[in-house]
Amino acid sequence: MNNLLPDGEPLILLYTDIDQQRVQQQILPLLSSRLGERFSALTLQVFNAEQPEPFNPGSRLLCYLSDEQLRELVLQIQNQPLTLALLPHPEMKHARYGFGIAGKLEDALSDALSNDAVEADLLLCNEVPVFNSVVIGDALTLTPGEALAEPLTLRIKRFVRLVKGIGDVTFNAFKIATHKEKLVDTAALGIVVVEHGRSSVLSRRLVADSSVNDGMLHALVLAPRSVFEMLRFLFASLFLRDYWNNNSPSFVGHIKSRSLSISSPKLISYTHDGLIEKSNTLQLKVEPRVLQLAPGRYLALEDTEVESKEVVRTQALPAGKAKTELVTYPLPWIHHAATDEFKELFLALRESAKASPSYLTLMVLATLLAVFGLFANSTPVIIGAMILAPLMGPIISMALGTLRQDESLMLVSSRSIAVGTGLAMGCAMVATWFIPLTTINSEIAARISPTLLDLGVAVISGIAGAYAHARAEVAKSLAGVAIAVALVPPLAVAGIGLGWLDFTVFWGAFLLFLTNLVGIILAAVITFMFLGYSPFHRARRGLALTLILAAILCIPLAISFSHMVAEHSIVQQLDGIELDEVKLRDVSVRPGKPLRISLTLVSGSAVDDATMDSVKQRIEQKLQQPVELEIGVKIIR
Repeated sequence: MNNLLPDGEPLILLYTDIDQQRVQQQILPLLSSRLGERFSALTLQVFNAEQPEPFNPGSRLLCYLSDEQLRELVLQIQNQPLTLALLPHPEMKHARYGFGIAGKLEDALSDALSNDAVEADLLLCNEVPVFNSVVIGDALTLTPGEALAEPLTLRIKRFVRLVKGIGDVTFNAFKIATHKEKLVDTAALGIVVVEHGRSSVLSRRLVADSSVNDGMLHALVLAPRSVFEMLRFLFASLFLRDYWNNNSPSFVGHIKSRSLSISSPKLISYTHDGLIEKSNTLQLKVEPRVLQLAPGRYLALEDTEVESKEVVRTQALPAGKAKTELVTYPLPWIHHAATDEFKELFLALRESAKASPSYLTLMVLATLLAVFGLFANSTPVIIGAMILAPLMGPIISMALGTLRQDESLMLVSSRSIAVGTGLAMGCAMVATWFIPLTTINSEIAARISPTLLDLGVAVISGIAGAYAHARAEVAKSLAGVAIAVALVPPLAVAGIGLGWLDFTVFWGAFLLFLTNLVGIILAAVITFMFLGYSPFHRARRGLALTLILAAILCIPLAISFSHMVAEHSIVQQLDGIELDEVKLRDVSVRPGKPLRISLTLVSGSAVDDATMDSVKQRIEQKLQQPVELEIGVKIIR
């Protein structure tokens, strides 16, 4: 950068007749104050595109022209030793933005007079110069612009307008041929082509390896696979200023080349620096270093030379069947993964669905560990059994098989679940015969009265389990999922109930296992569907089946939950109250007829039978039902 225009460099101010008054009143006074004595050497020239006049070689052209007039000028002066310096004309929106020109006349004039000229490329679309961008189809907010710099109210209005139009978005089929004859056959919502990404915050994030004189153009191909994906992108583009620092849209393809040929079976609607055009084929190319440009202050220049190597990053773009579906059908709300996108997951779940020797061994060990932990009333030991249990694998496999109506996967998974379930209860029953304990402790009691809360835990765990299987980076969370859902301990308690021939214990624990099983499968089916592993029309049968099973299970769970709520209400009514000079503490309720209430009477003196009878009578009056009391006495002196 220089502080002043080099001595001897001819200076020409270009403008049109229609702008003569504005030039006289605004631009010339500024030039006079900045140039001083050199102002007299300034040449004023009216631009006429139809009858262009030649310029003296080595001149600096101060251009106060519209975008349309500049297009005519650059075609005239390319490859000539002339420096192009731009001033912000009201109708020079795209050239101003593409070349980073300041919007304030004083700032732009300072840059035009002081900045050294740099060699710049010229992007052509069907032989017409492009200053900012070519937008093919609907590129939403991906167009180079200053949306993030707009006031919040304008961004909200823009977001609402874009959201309203989501239902009308359509994908077009495109064939894109690069300079090196690489062919990309895809479908896209829109394509943005820029010569460089140095003048836009967003395009600098997405087109990092660009320069104004690297001889390359950049095409950003926008192909969101779902409405949700598009909404997330729109919101981040307009409101999350720092989002693009570490993220880029996963559905944007990037092509860097010297030229592109873009064609479509349908007539392509595109905007060329804001001008709406239509064509079946677009020929885009870069004329390298044909302009000498005095860059604006907002045009970021590279200190090092950018590599001019063709790049084609289109892995995220739809192809084959996915392309056909996007062109044929409306954009789905949820992304439907192509077969190759979940091939690894499918193979892994098919393998984990099998009742292998390792699976059977771990089931036996986990069950025995759970049985000993239950009888020992030891929570840490039971947690160890939860982590060791391998049941989650075939259950998640069952969910994917149900979702995709894969009968083979469903059969293998259900067989493994049935074998594992029977083996666990059998081992627990046999182990119970050798353990001379028949007391229902707190760990066993906690697993014989499932409620809707347990179904909620199972659903959340199923979501987490499915997501962890689908995303390798969070697979380490599977241990936490296993602890949360606790599949083996209920089976162990059910086996203990069989060993005791106590079918109340057996049924309560087995109902908890069924609750966990159905809840996990239901949640995993829904999660896999939202992750796009099956379209809804294929998933609805399996989804309906799991919903019916969950609804049936909800009946006893709801009854149990209502009992729990009633018992909690009784505890709240009694715990801490004072009756006949004794205080009730440690109140607990067990269902039965009559209702069984265990409590402690706290008194300062001995409690006789009459007092106990009076307390019982007062409680029955308060609860409006007969009760059976288990009373402990605590005397405080």
